[in-house]
Amino acid sequence: MKEEEKMNKQTTEKKLFYLDGIRGLAACAVVISHYIQVFYPAALNGRPQQAHSNWDIWYGHSPINLFYNGQFAVCLFFVLSGYVLSVKMFDEELDSETFQKWLHSSAIRRYIRLAVPAAVSVLLVYLAIITNAFHLQDIWGTTWTDMKKNYYALDTNAYVLIKAAIFDPFFRFNAHPYNPVLWTMGYELLGSYLIFGFLALFGRMKKRWIVYAVLSIAFIQTYFVAFLWGMLLADLLKHKWVHNKATAVLVLVIGIYLGSAPYTALMGTIYEPIEVWTKNINGWIQFNIDPRLLARTLGSALILYALLRLKVLQHVFGWKPFAYLGKISFSLYLIHFTFLNTFSAFLFSKVIHHFSYNLAYAVTFIVSVVPLFILSHYYMKYIDQGALKLARKVERMLGEKKSSTTPIYAPLRGEHSREL
Repeated sequence: MKEEEKMNKQTTEKKLFYLDGIRGLAACAVVISHYIQVFYPAALNGRPQQAHSNWDIWYGHSPINLFYNGQFAVCLFFVLSGYVLSVKMFDEELDSETFQKWLHSSAIRRYIRLAVPAAVSVLLVYLAIITNAFHLQDIWGTTWTDMKKNYYALDTNAYVLIKAAIFDPFFRFNAHPYNPVLWTMGYELLGSYLIFGFLALFGRMKKRWIVYAVLSIAFIQTYFVAFLWGMLLADLLKHKWVHNKATAVLVLVIGIYLGSAPYTALMGTIYEPIEVWTKNINGWIQFNIDPRLLARTLGSALILYALLRLKVLQHVFGWKPFAYLGKISFSLYLIHFTFLNTFSAFLFSKVIHHFSYNLAYAVTFIVSVVPLFILSHYYMKYIDQGALKLARKVERMLGEKKSSTTPIYAPLRGEHSREL
């Protein structure tokens, strides 16, 4: 059997291990980005007056920022979601009935799978507020962070809390008042339904490439294009596309370059071509495309492409510790910001009196990692997995009302348990 056929015959379960690995590392990048935001703001905004070392500005301009580039990590999340949610749908062996049942199953589960863990994360913030557990204000003057000193001076009445838990995460496309990281949930939910809608309407059309092109132009200024490009990668798996290793390595290098576009000014750096090219595109089609968002989204898609083509990367990202990070990635993503501004801020406020700034931060970060990962593990075990079980129950209840549970739902369980 040819190498191409072997790779296309890999099971989804096997693929999910290295996809879990890269998702887990992306979640870690988001965590690091928020610690950098609080403790080393100059690495993000490029302002020398907020630098705590001579290196802050330098690594903020270099490809090193890929390891704490939060927007890149989010774009990678969205591209991965587009791929994972659609890859099975392009299986030519699925008949039309099974295809529709699969779509129906995915659509039913998606909101519950996202909503329950998000709502519990809001409840944790509420508990931290009423117990005075936030200590951002204690370190604000020392870290020089751009975050507001009174960030957690929030309204805690029942209506605001309920709205923040079940409505704001999905219909508020800016910073969430309780848990800022929840701004991505609306994109995750609507991006998922964009995929399901595309698959239902065009998934079996031969000329769907035209639809891809039209929607790419329509969504090029938004995060939704990341879902579309992730789905496009899944679609391309069923067709002949480049398998040359040298080409895949080149694509990976380009992806890293684009994905590491910094938050600081691009002009005058190695990233200047990104801004120049984007300005030319904007002038040509009269759009207002954000050069960083476009670069990071395209970079994410290219890196995923390289991962799907290079076995050495699959072995690296499929390493069990990385795969475990993927397993807890959603939980880690949801609770880390609250943990940072409670436990880590409190710890830093104490150790800064005994060590230099950089050493105090190092102690804070290292000591924080263990309890953060422990909490993420149990959040995954009881909240995240609990949401998946609830989604299955709701799906079965709706299925029973229509007729009876169909066999297609069974093989979906293992797959959906690993969705972001």
